[in-house]
Amino acid sequence: MDEPSYSELMLRVAVKLPAATGRIGDYLADVIALEAAGADSIWIDASTEAPTEVWILLGAIAAVTHRVRLGMRVDSAAGWPAAVDTLGRLSGGRVVVGMRPAGETKALVQQLSSRGSDPRRPSILTICDTYGEAERSAPLADGVILPAGAEDVRALRAGASQDDFELWVDASVPTDRAGWASLTAELEAAGATGILVSWDPRLIDLLRGAGEPDDRIDLLIATG
Repeated sequence: MDEPSYSELMLRVAVKLPAATGRIGDYLADVIALEAAGADSIWIDASTEAPTEVWILLGAIAAVTHRVRLGMRVDSAAGWPAAVDTLGRLSGGRVVVGMRPAGETKALVQQLSSRGSDPRRPSILTICDTYGEAERSAPLADGVILPAGAEDVRALRAGASQDDFELWVDASVPTDRAGWASLTAELEAAGATGILVSWDPRLIDLLRGAGEPDDRIDLLIATG
């Protein structure tokens, strides 16, 4: 039986976490809870935080999780590919890299993709500001992240050359459960792979989504 394409899968959820500022145990407890609730990936912005701290933190997250993907936004000019390789080995290949489209993006993507079918190869996503930027950068990587609505997602999905091309929408967490259900249903119908949201204490309950009359019972947070 053929594997379903990303456009046929139910919506995934990725969560952006700030760097740890308090007790690392409490921080990792939130990570474990997000994985248990079904989050697809945990993201940390490695382009603005102290690099050494970010890589140590990602290594700690890799050690306490077994399924969730490890995402990081990186500076396209930084010398981080070796660290990505190390994290890939530590996590069993659960690494996602996000970078802005730039002149050197193609060369960096080729460098990270040089292992071909190696399961430890990171997934590479370009972080775009507009539909046009996403359309131009789509051939460079495994997917895109864009702050756009369903129509842009639908157009990009229609033009994608591969079924497993990842289309992520960077969005805010709605104020209530009904808003969450409406947003995720709209993006899922448009063919989005997932939604990327900043950490919010309500997320764990939204992801579990049990027992509330307006929950989307069929919401699947993919297992990677």
